[in-house]
Amino acid sequence: MQYRVVIGHRRLAAAKQAGLESVPAIIEEMDAKREREIMLVENSQRSDLTPVEEADGYQGLLDLGMQVKEMAEKTGRSDRFVRRRLKIARIPQETRDMSADFSQLSLDQLDKLAEFESDPDMQQELARADDFDWTYQRLCRERRKTIWHDKALKALAKAGIKVESFPDGKNFGTGIRTATRPPARSPTSTRDPFWKQFTGEWTGRKPECTRMNTGSTYTPIPADELEKDKAKTDKDNAIKARGRELNRKAREFEAIAKANRTAWLKANLRTLTHEHAETGICRLALADTVGWRSVFPYQSYKGEDVIRELIAFGWSLPITEHDGDHWSLECKENLDQIRMVLRDRPLRILDVLAARWESNIGWNYWRSRHGVDDMCCWYDVLERIGYRVSEDERKALKGAYLGGGDDES
Repeated sequence: MQYRVVIGHRRLAAAKQAGLESVPAIIEEMDAKREREIMLVENSQRSDLTPVEEADGYQGLLDLGMQVKEMAEKTGRSDRFVRRRLKIARIPQETRDMSADFSQLSLDQLDKLAEFESDPDMQQELARADDFDWTYQRLCRERRKTIWHDKALKALAKAGIKVESFPDGKNFGTGIRTATRPPARSPTSTRDPFWKQFTGEWTGRKPECTRMNTGSTYTPIPADELEKDKAKTDKDNAIKARGRELNRKAREFEAIAKANRTAWLKANLRTLTHEHAETGICRLALADTVGWRSVFPYQSYKGEDVIRELIAFGWSLPITEHDGDHWSLECKENLDQIRMVLRDRPLRILDVLAARWESNIGWNYWRSRHGVDDMCCWYDVLERIGYRVSEDERKALKGAYLGGGDDES
């Protein structure tokens, strides 16, 4: 008698419990690849399967020699879908163990974890992060900076520039200090596209030049005065260096904070409860009309910037780019559309008020006491309508980027 086997693990166990060990010629010697294939096809129809379980299932078939295209055909998925799951499956067990509950991570979070496959340290840091989105934004910036740094070193070396790194604790900018200028007889080295971009972005100070006038008489300066001048210069330089460092950190922080605020507002503004929406409107209207300090507010808003923020929040407006007929996003079509939405849903005035604030905020807000006061007001509103303030944001609101010379502000 011949048997056609079409059962998976659970049905196989049930068959054994029912006393069907008399069919070992077919069941017990089932080909492992066929068995796993049947199990995966069955599981792909289940709605309770987590992305991790699904990814590990595809990896099992890959280990048994099945190709991506074949897996996609067997399970009714696209090649891209299968490759995406296989990338998740390659997240090491050591990294998985660092997550509080790896099996419950969303597909988007798993994809972001898999992005750091080439950097295990960053991947593990992201896995154990309490604030996943915030940490992801920060690590992405660090990764982009590292890539840029490596490209810069190659471009400088190609242009004939000797490069040395700053010691630890002395990195106030790109982390690169050039020792010599490009040789004049190597014009081809400066034709590299990246080199042009690099030199265009370069903000380092040019080497100082000195000139001595011969035949002049100089009166020596007393040593104690030289020491005082040097001490004052060193102090001033230290203050300026501290200011530049705080400026740099404030820029990096605000870029991440802005991305997180915008993402949250885009995802949640339309779904706020009536109570939350009214709270936000009342507090922002109060701040914009009579302020919250001893003076009236003096913010001036650029209409185009406000509309750009609304588009970032997910508003569908007729004009999203400049063209021959619309030199500004602040045009009749967009304003009419905004007014029409507000007529139908008055509470969405909160979107416009939020866009006004976001359009006016810059990294320099974190570098002045007045700016931090403004940010405290804005974050108070955000938190009242449901935004989760990160630890880094709370530190900034307490003045983490104040102090030091802010000559670049």
